[in-house]
Amino acid sequence: MKDQNKLFTLDEKHLIIGGGLAGISLAHRMEDAGKDFLIVDSGVNHSTSIAAGMINPMVFRTMVKTWKADELFPELIKFYRHLELKVKQNFLFNRSIKRIFSTAHERKLWNERLNDDSYAPYISPSSPIMPEWLDANFGAGTVLTPGYIDSELFLRCNHHYFQTKGKMQKADFNGLKLDESNLNYDGIKYKSITFCEGYKGKDNPYFGYLPLQQTKGEILEVTSNDFQKTEILNRKCFVLPTEAGTFKIGATFAWNTTNLSPTITAKTELQEQLASFSKASYTIINQQAGIRPTVTDRRPLLGEHPIHRGLFIFNGLGTKGYMLAPYFSGQLSRRILHGETLDSEVDIKRFYSKHYK
Repeated sequence: MKDQNKLFTLDEKHLIIGGGLAGISLAHRMEDAGKDFLIVDSGVNHSTSIAAGMINPMVFRTMVKTWKADELFPELIKFYRHLELKVKQNFLFNRSIKRIFSTAHERKLWNERLNDDSYAPYISPSSPIMPEWLDANFGAGTVLTPGYIDSELFLRCNHHYFQTKGKMQKADFNGLKLDESNLNYDGIKYKSITFCEGYKGKDNPYFGYLPLQQTKGEILEVTSNDFQKTEILNRKCFVLPTEAGTFKIGATFAWNTTNLSPTITAKTELQEQLASFSKASYTIINQQAGIRPTVTDRRPLLGEHPIHRGLFIFNGLGTKGYMLAPYFSGQLSRRILHGETLDSEVDIKRFYSKHYK
C-alpha cells in the first residue's frame, strides 16, 4: 500500500489496465462520455495486434447467425467509423466472405437461410463462376460483412492517439502499488479500475477464479497471384486479403499454452487445410502466433468484483473480439458510469455461486 501522505485525488478519473482491443474500446467510451482516464499498458498485446480482425456474422458449423448478430453489427460499424475519424486513420476495410461448402448438407442449410428474411442482411448466393484452382464442387455462398480490421494498424494508431493525449502510460501493472480497498494505484485515487489484460487475466489476483482460457492461434502471411484481393475465402481455414497486398491464412487453435513461438505443426496444419479446397500457388513470407483470451461458455467476461467494489473486468473477447468489443465496451462503460445492468450472459455474476456466497 502506498504512503497515505502521497495520495491525491483526480475527480472521476478511471484506470484501465491493458491497452489491447478491450482497453482501447473502453477508453474511447470513457472519452466520449467526457470522463478522465488513464491506460496502463505493458506494450505486449499479442492477440489484438496479430488477430486477422475478420468480421463474420455467421457460424458456419450450423449455418446460423452468430450470437447477438443483430445487436452487434449496427454498433460495430458505427463505432469503428467513429474511431477512424477520431484517430484520423482508416483501419476497417471492406471485404465479403466466400464460404466454400464442404457438403451438400451445408449447401442445403445455406439455401434454407436464404429463404429466411432475418438473414437477408448477412448472406447471399455466390456467383456460379469459380476460379479453376478452387475446389467448390458443392458451390459457395457470400457473407455480407463490413470486412476486416487491420489489427496491427488499429493498435498502433490508437496507442499513438492516447499517448499523444497523455492518456496512456507504457508500464507493467504493479500489484504492489494497488490499494484495492480505496481504489488507489500509484498514489492516485480512481473512481474505477478495470482489468483488460487479455490472456494474462488468468493470473489476475482478483478475477483469476473466472474460467478464462489461454488459446494460442497461429497464422501464415503469404503472397499469391491467384487469390482474389476483394474477398475472403473460408472453408477449413480462411484466406484474407490485406490492404498491404498480402494474404493471411488462419487460424489454428492450441489450448493451455502461453508459448508465443510459431510452430512447424501449425504451419503444416494450415497448409493442409488450405490444400483441401485450393490449388492456388503462394509463397509464405511470415508466420505469427498470439494468445487469445477465451472463456469456457464462449461469452465475454464483464462486471464488478463481488467483494472489491470499483474493480471491474473486461476480458474473454476470444476469436470474435472485433465484433464484440464495440457493443460490450458501451455496455460496460454504462455499468461503470451509471450503474446500468449488464447482459446476464456476459456478467461475471454467472460465476459467483461457485466461488462466493
